[in-house]
Amino acid sequence: MTRFRTNPFLLTLTLLGSTMTARAEPWIDTSNLALRTEIQYLADHGLIKAPVTTWPLMWAAIEGDLRAVDASQLDATGLNAWQDVMRHLDFSQKSVRSASITVANDDNRFAGFGDEYRDKNTVALSYSTMGDRWALKLKPSWVADPDDDDQYRLDESYMAGTLGNWVAAAGLQDRWWAPGWDTNLALTSNARPMPALALTRRDSSPFTLPFTDDYQIPWTVTTFMAHMGTDRVVPNALLWGFRLNLKPHPRLEAGITRLAQWAGDDRPSGLSTFWDLLLGKDNCGNTGSSGVDCDEEPGNQQAGYDLRLTLPVAGHEFGIYYQSFAEDGSESSTKFWTKARPSGGIDTTVNLLGTPVLMYVEYTDSLAYCADNRQRGIGDCYYEHYIYQTGLRYQGRAIGNLYDNDTTSVVLGMISQMRNDVSWQWSLRYAELNKDNSDVFPGEPDGNSVTEIAEDLLMLSGKYQRIFGRWKLGVGGSASHSSFQDQASDEDYTAFLDVEYLL
Repeated sequence: MTRFRTNPFLLTLTLLGSTMTARAEPWIDTSNLALRTEIQYLADHGLIKAPVTTWPLMWAAIEGDLRAVDASQLDATGLNAWQDVMRHLDFSQKSVRSASITVANDDNRFAGFGDEYRDKNTVALSYSTMGDRWALKLKPSWVADPDDDDQYRLDESYMAGTLGNWVAAAGLQDRWWAPGWDTNLALTSNARPMPALALTRRDSSPFTLPFTDDYQIPWTVTTFMAHMGTDRVVPNALLWGFRLNLKPHPRLEAGITRLAQWAGDDRPSGLSTFWDLLLGKDNCGNTGSSGVDCDEEPGNQQAGYDLRLTLPVAGHEFGIYYQSFAEDGSESSTKFWTKARPSGGIDTTVNLLGTPVLMYVEYTDSLAYCADNRQRGIGDCYYEHYIYQTGLRYQGRAIGNLYDNDTTSVVLGMISQMRNDVSWQWSLRYAELNKDNSDVFPGEPDGNSVTEIAEDLLMLSGKYQRIFGRWKLGVGGSASHSSFQDQASDEDYTAFLDVEYLL
């Protein structure tokens, strides 16, 4: 360990390497955006019947559908997608040892689905294996200059076991709960994963709708309890998450999500407090038989739903998706939740020069007003709480929207997985960050994690990745222009190289 600290350069040379884009795991994680586009393509064309907007996505939920596909009936794009997903499925059955290094000139400001890194200059080892009823992954890593001072990490490590049709897991896993490609308002991979206990339905076997003979609805459900750390206004707070994902029609997928921040030092906890959270008896101002006094408010909740509808137009399948995600009630409201904000977009897959490319346009709005703040033009509400002042953030990043609160964003993106183990993607972002030019709890670790003042951002980002046998090479970067109300504009450029090796 002493050599590890004093000579990281030698360790970097030793660990230089790569891994395949899938691993020996019971689920598909949030590390591969191109693979996600292929799974969504197969779902849009009716070949995968399971819901696919909750990540990690269980392999068991889609394996039966994948193996039932008649490959002879597929067109070139469908065959390419199916074959690539099947390669990842077959590889997921194997034990994997790997090493990796990511070198960058700066931290990744917005870490979305499939992004290689959050912190610049990271070295990691990884070992994953899986049996009939258990799975294990260990991924120790070292970060040269982390913002949160955690140089040594176990992010993405876990232990899991299967009991019947349920998988219980303990570890640190990234989650993405919504159909958005660029971001979403509930849970994203923007922040580092929190240590958590989780329970997930293993497959998506359907239930039959009452009073019908054969109307079946595939469904999945997952829940977790996570520890939010000690470097916050209320140390040792917990985060409970719940998501139900179902497909009532082959062209329609729906999700219901709840998040609740509760417990922590000097705060109510225990089963009775958690029961109040489940029933929504935690809105300050909802006093009486169905509510609580402000001094005893047990938690900070968010809840919402999302939909994805696929429609055939001019020979293409167009996906239209929408998310409405809301805060819990406030002092002036007796509603279960208020301040719902929207996110949504449209996507389709086209062929450009013989290459399938998913194209999308996405809009997200996290500007919400509390009480009389609307008259003053100040938000400072979404992801915030007057007791849990660090808000729904972890280690300096929002756990939901990549751009934190009080922001509107419009993103145009393209993602492609080519037939020769090459994938690429790019996105053009325009975001009005912290539009109200205010931060209710400025300074780390509280308040807006992106900017304390208003910022208009235009950013072009791109990534290219290729697999050479046991090697995977990824290169990418971004160029951005930011303008501010009371200071000079600014340009920023980032670049990264990711090298992994399958040992």
